[in-house]
Amino acid sequence: MQIKWQVNDLIDLEYFLNQASGELSKADSPDTLSSDRRHFLYYEKSHKPPFSRRALIKYWLDEKRKTHQKTFSWVSRLPGDGYRETVDLLRSFVIIASLLSGAALAWSVLSYGGTAPINIFTGLWVLIVPQFILLIFLGTSLILSGLGLTKSFRGIYPLISSLILRLTRHAKLAGETSLPADQRARIYAMAGFIGRQKTLYGSVFFWPVFILAQTFGVCFNIGLLCATVLKLSITDLAFGWQSTLHPEPETVYRIVDAFSLPWSWVSSPHPTITQIQGSQMILKDGMIHMSTPDLVSWWPFLCYCLLCYGLIPRLILLVTGIWQQNRALGRISFSTSACDRLIQRMRTPQVQSAGRDYSSSHTGTISSLQPDKSVITSEIKTTIASNPAIVFVPEDIDGQIKDEDLNERIAHILGLKVINRIRLTWIRQRTWLRLKHSFPGPIFHCHLPVL
Repeated sequence: MQIKWQVNDLIDLEYFLNQASGELSKADSPDTLSSDRRHFLYYEKSHKPPFSRRALIKYWLDEKRKTHQKTFSWVSRLPGDGYRETVDLLRSFVIIASLLSGAALAWSVLSYGGTAPINIFTGLWVLIVPQFILLIFLGTSLILSGLGLTKSFRGIYPLISSLILRLTRHAKLAGETSLPADQRARIYAMAGFIGRQKTLYGSVFFWPVFILAQTFGVCFNIGLLCATVLKLSITDLAFGWQSTLHPEPETVYRIVDAFSLPWSWVSSPHPTITQIQGSQMILKDGMIHMSTPDLVSWWPFLCYCLLCYGLIPRLILLVTGIWQQNRALGRISFSTSACDRLIQRMRTPQVQSAGRDYSSSHTGTISSLQPDKSVITSEIKTTIASNPAIVFVPEDIDGQIKDEDLNERIAHILGLKVINRIRLTWIRQRTWLRLKHSFPGPIFHCHLPVL
């Protein structure tokens, strides 16, 4: 099953990785595992190998989020939550603003006083031509970029990304003196993500801006269509055409026929040559020579233009942006150094060492160089071997245990016979050995147990 990532997940991941880089991942107490290692062991029990890196990191992120929700109050929001709430707020604002602006523009262009028909060329120039030019410009830039003839160019979207980056940097600088530590950490995480997003995550941060722009275009054209249909339903609109160049009706017919190619399969895709001739406006003649069927023959053509050259292309771009964003998120390999360290902490078995209390027969008390409450089970040898052993003891702990206790402990635990004890002293980066006892004869076996 493919694990789905979102942009807010990456921001939270950067936040938690940034926290992990500032402190070591260690256990809460000597007899417990670290949180990263414990998460991996839980994941290993509930999933079948092989383990995907992106799935393992996503599981770790979800567990970190749960721990954060239990530890902190609802006021301590994660930076990913702030990003998601900001994007939702912007999306709501864009949808409302685009619907109102599109409806207001269409309502003003289609205003009809009853004395002169609405010039269809004016409606097309204001409502359709700017969008058509933008689509041609965007398509041309993408084709040139794909062919390698020019650098990667995405129009106004890099400017929007740069603006967001500048605003985040200003918020970061302002928060260094006025915000508490946890809120500053969240701002740093978001700023770090935006600053490194192109290097670490490619175009992941570009596509949300692109999707937001296409959402504006879709809702803007919906507002145009809704206002146009409403205007046609509640008022009696008349359309005509005129130009200072005085083109022939046949020329206008060929232009209209070329524009109608996307919907040429429908019945009556555009006005006929007779209707075009009958809807031509002449200033000195007014509307006396025009008939109603010719004047109302233009509104289906206008609606088809709004649908095919305005709404449908923006819908296609919106779906493409969502698809490309999912592809960009799916291509992330999580092979950064921070993720590598996280995987290493999770997969590496945790090794712990501790001392074991020992009761001496000479003193009847517990003798231990470093007493520890944790108990390490090991097999104690009851028979003493004939192999002799020399014990090297550092000078800082040499006076903490007597020879009898040390010899008895090594004999019972390791089964060795101590014949000598050597004190190690470090002087001027050289090791000097000072013998406390002389040992007879040659030594064939020398055991250096680590206590």
